[in-house]
Amino acid sequence: MPDVHAYQTMASPEVAIPDPTSDAPPVANARVNSGPVSVRADGSTVNHGPRSINTADFGSPVSSGILSTARTAVGAPIMGDIKPTDIITVNGMEMQASIAEQLGMLTRDQSGRYVERDGGVEAASQAPEQAPADDGAVRFISDHAEQNLTELVNATQPGSQVAAMAELIETGALSDRTLNRAASEASKEPGELAQRVELVKAAFKAQADAHVATTHGIEDAEGLWQWARQNRPNDLKHAMNQHGMNRDPRAYAGLAREYVASVADHSPAAVLNATFGGGITASEVRGQVILNIPGKGQMPFRSALKQGLIKVSGL
Repeated sequence: MPDVHAYQTMASPEVAIPDPTSDAPPVANARVNSGPVSVRADGSTVNHGPRSINTADFGSPVSSGILSTARTAVGAPIMGDIKPTDIITVNGMEMQASIAEQLGMLTRDQSGRYVERDGGVEAASQAPEQAPADDGAVRFISDHAEQNLTELVNATQPGSQVAAMAELIETGALSDRTLNRAASEASKEPGELAQRVELVKAAFKAQADAHVATTHGIEDAEGLWQWARQNRPNDLKHAMNQHGMNRDPRAYAGLAREYVASVADHSPAAVLNATFGGGITASEVRGQVILNIPGKGQMPFRSALKQGLIKVSGL
């Protein structure tokens, strides 16, 4: 006689009782009847397609290293590949995967998935090196700001410094969690520490502004930063990180050169009003900035810059 009934059954959980002597997290095992159950005339049943789900299967797709701590921004286990907005824990500090990538702790494989960079955590977790006392190229213009930075570095842990730098680069401000942790380490009130951080942040920017002006002729440094935020945001964040970690504003050199080379395209008036020296003059011919260079003739601005025939100031 044929089967007379077929119906779906609810999941029947089989929960393992945790061992109180073990540090391992409890694991729940659920047996799910995902297909129909046939009831035969003799009263016997046949289950179709049962499957088991183990909660230990959920979580980060990586089993070791900092990526094994990954979770979503709301604290849920990772289901699939780790995304830039997911949170990882490094030396007790939480940060987005995208920030860890900017700091050189993570990189991407050929498939675009995050992988841990060898030695990346150790390198990024080191405290920023202090400039030698006689190295004027990397010292702040303000001695007060230099003293503040030295005191902050000496009073806080490297992990807090790395987290603070990452947040300042990403958002321009410290999170309450990072501020409170650093303030506790430094035995300061959060408000006082925040004021000190703002002073140091302003000193870093003043140093970067002065460097691109004196070395690359970019007097309107804000124009460079705005261009970089719009066109090269990741390169700018990387340069800011290198500036902070190494105390060397030369990290902006690549961005500055590219900005100067492209300025005739997005702001021809800036080039036309720039000072070149050596009798060089600039004019606009059919929408293109052309330089008249004594002994070389006329050529586009970008070509002259690439050949090293001009040094720009006043941008």
